[in-house]
Amino acid sequence: MGVSIPNFICAFLVVPTLAGCGLGRLARRSWRFKDEPALDRFVLDTALGLGMLSFVFFTMAALHLLSGIAVYMVCVALALALGVPLVACDAGLGIVDWVKGKNRPPMPSWKTVVWVILFSCLALVVLIPAMAPPSGSDWDSLAYHLSIPKLYLQHGGFYYVDYTSHSNFPFLVEMLYTPALSINDPAGAKMVHYLYGVLLVLAVVMLVRKHFAPKAAPLAALAIAGMPIVMWDATTAYIDLATALYTIVAVYLLLDYFNKTELRSLVWCGVAAGFAASTKMTGLTLIPILVMWLVIDRWFAGKRVEWKPALLLAGVGLLVCSPWYIKSLIYTGNPVYPFFYSIFGGKDWTQELAHNYTISQALFGVGHDLASFMLLPFDLTFRWTEFCDKGQSWLVVGPILLVAVPLLFAAKCWSRKLKGLLLFFLAQMAVWFALTEQGRYLIPAFAILAVITAAVAYSDERFRITRIALYVTFAATALFGVWVLMPFIRSAAPVVFGSETTDHYLARTVPVYLAEKWINDHSLADAKVALFGDTRGFYLERDYVWADWGHNKRFTRRFVSADEFVSYLKRQGITHAMVNFRVLPSPGSATGTAKLVYEAIDQKRFERVGDMEPTTVGVYKIR
Repeated sequence: MGVSIPNFICAFLVVPTLAGCGLGRLARRSWRFKDEPALDRFVLDTALGLGMLSFVFFTMAALHLLSGIAVYMVCVALALALGVPLVACDAGLGIVDWVKGKNRPPMPSWKTVVWVILFSCLALVVLIPAMAPPSGSDWDSLAYHLSIPKLYLQHGGFYYVDYTSHSNFPFLVEMLYTPALSINDPAGAKMVHYLYGVLLVLAVVMLVRKHFAPKAAPLAALAIAGMPIVMWDATTAYIDLATALYTIVAVYLLLDYFNKTELRSLVWCGVAAGFAASTKMTGLTLIPILVMWLVIDRWFAGKRVEWKPALLLAGVGLLVCSPWYIKSLIYTGNPVYPFFYSIFGGKDWTQELAHNYTISQALFGVGHDLASFMLLPFDLTFRWTEFCDKGQSWLVVGPILLVAVPLLFAAKCWSRKLKGLLLFFLAQMAVWFALTEQGRYLIPAFAILAVITAAVAYSDERFRITRIALYVTFAATALFGVWVLMPFIRSAAPVVFGSETTDHYLARTVPVYLAEKWINDHSLADAKVALFGDTRGFYLERDYVWADWGHNKRFTRRFVSADEFVSYLKRQGITHAMVNFRVLPSPGSATGTAKLVYEAIDQKRFERVGDMEPTTVGVYKIR
């Protein structure tokens, strides 16, 4: 069956939007400014409401009530009970005020209409691959972003998954994938991340428009929306765009506090920062950076530094994200598992695994010395493949950092807000540079840089020609992004528009899909599969483990022979092995577990079954 576009949009874009917007609207009802523009109100309510909705599902999972269609029905119920009436109420009041001539917005200019049309076209282009089922390029989604929530649904809630440390990461966004997964539609889960991408662009607009230069909003939006790495990320079930959104929202609310020093702005800033820290562990660094910005700004504003606001911001942020870190502490003994093993230790982890993990993270980028940091504008622009996994050449960063540097050096008109934002951006860059130089992890910083670049370009009339050059540069980058995305669009279009079945689409785009389908159709219900050379087990309907060296303690062992290796697999309940030969080292260069896999195949301890292409992916029965 083909995919129905209207059904997708209604079920997986409108429903979570209304549910989140309703929750956020209710929570902020007495805690928001009456003069908030409609755009700001929608973005803040929806962004913060989605975070709250995620914690509804967290509570269900903690109580082991996360089963069947319950999560989707909760989402629908919240949309109908809160989203629809509250949004309708707001809309009705807006119409009444408009009829009475109160707060009537001016008619949009032709420029505004053109920008809306252009951004809508860009969003529609990205929407096509976003609506297709997760494919082979969506590796992390099939490995854990979707796989772990699927396991939680199957078990009715949280439980300890021992074969991947990723299961103990903060999962705010992943919990929002559960409604679609509960009705067996992973493509719907991708729509949630797409929604975060749309909200991110709108949040950049509202930040620039309110706190810097309203005329600069289209330039800032184009700078972030047109980045190829952002466009592709919006087509996946990843989490980076959510981290970026909550970063922008936290900054927006902190600047609100600088304007009016009202504690409600600071509290919601802490909530947004806590949500960012609930999407990924690197988001945890946002809280101390915001606190330092708050203290420094109050100092330079000539006001006596009071520690209560700083403690309030830090306390709210840590309180909001604490459930995820407490969950990790309960299951593993380490709140930030598997990181900082030398300090906290952790269940089913070793110093060797921790060291290897650190080494693997350090492989990204071009170095960690001062010269490498200074060359980042050039390297991120022209050597972007150094900042992503091998084979992901489409994760193009673009020239935003390269063009921003000379502009920032030439700028003269620096407000205190803009100076603080620049220091905030540099702090983000420093943290990223010190941890792991993966390009996707810089998306929150790129969103901030887009704001800075646009604000600076409109801060001085000397930059009138520069603005035109920036528009041309970012527009060209967006067109290049569309070109980069074209293979994904062409590949996804048949299944999205209904001319290709989901099975056929997955068979040609996910290398391991046919092998997993064979296992689902031909193995017993209690079969257990060891994955070698691949971690994308999402489409398997049988119990499975990551069995390659380095993923977990249970299978990171030294065996003296293939017989000992196979005997150990059998003791672990393994009945089948799935081997992706495209990823597994070749027989001549294989060592450790990979070498033993080849020996087990040669000795017929791995008996080949199924009819898949023998040189790509093989399914074996353990003998």
